[in-house]
Amino acid sequence: HSSTMTSLASKAIGAVFIGALCLIPAVFSQEVTLSSYACYDPTIPAETAQFYRGRNTTVCLYVGPGGDWNTQGTTYTRFAFNLKADEFSSYWIPGSFKSIVQDDPFNSNATHIFASSQSSVSFLRRYYDATTQQVFPYLTAVIDVKDGTVQGIAWDDACIFCKLSRCLPNTYDFVGNITTREDISQPTDGCYISRDECVALHAGGSDECDLKLFVVWTGTGVGGTALFSSDSRFSAFPPNRIQENVENGVNQAIGNLQGKATDAKDAADNFFDTVTDSIPFYWGGEEEGGDDVGQG
Repeated sequence: HSSTMTSLASKAIGAVFIGALCLIPAVFSQEVTLSSYACYDPTIPAETAQFYRGRNTTVCLYVGPGGDWNTQGTTYTRFAFNLKADEFSSYWIPGSFKSIVQDDPFNSNATHIFASSQSSVSFLRRYYDATTQQVFPYLTAVIDVKDGTVQGIAWDDACIFCKLSRCLPNTYDFVGNITTREDISQPTDGCYISRDECVALHAGGSDECDLKLFVVWTGTGVGGTALFSSDSRFSAFPPNRIQENVENGVNQAIGNLQGKATDAKDAADNFFDTVTDSIPFYWGGEEEGGDDVGQG
């Protein structure tokens, strides 16, 4: 497979939050060719082949075109990175909005991503839809581990970042079919930002539309050590707290746009309106279909 974005700089950023206990995703499987998508660190195989709480663990982020990823010859880029196991972490690809959305390296009408660790993979999420001009930047992988072996990877609920009208179906299997919560028993929708709004936010210095992957873990590490970082995932917090953080970033970008082109500022203002009308919040299992199940 060929790499198309080798010029992108990348870095991992770790942070720790304290969250409320909610339902934790478990495991769901699909037919997928795993040999090409397994994720280990060959430089320290003994350390990363098993999951030890507090040590390095390897996570990979694959970026490529929409469609059938089981087809040979799919062109994609893989970002592999080591994170401290069981700490709420994030991996950010600086400049990725421009490199992916504006430069279109895959020559495709959509850009899909997925996460992998050891021999497990997530379902695909759409990062950019060129037809609708929509960017879906909110991605949190919940990695399920049993006695040090990754069992599966689920996506956290990404609809807490916007009002319901901005939350659309956004999860696909590896042959390119869109999935539903009923199909795979995990959250499948995501919040979008329009391309024009992203251009305006980018002009104001915001990285809101860059590709970022947040990672948490659940289950047990080697020796049965309990993992707790999934308690810090975004869906464990009231949406108004999450949306306040988004609003603060948008306000800063709008401030930076003062005195610049009016249409750019209007686009940023429009996006601000989409995050201030918050969606309902459900504690524990009160939400209909509340059992979130992952995939491996």
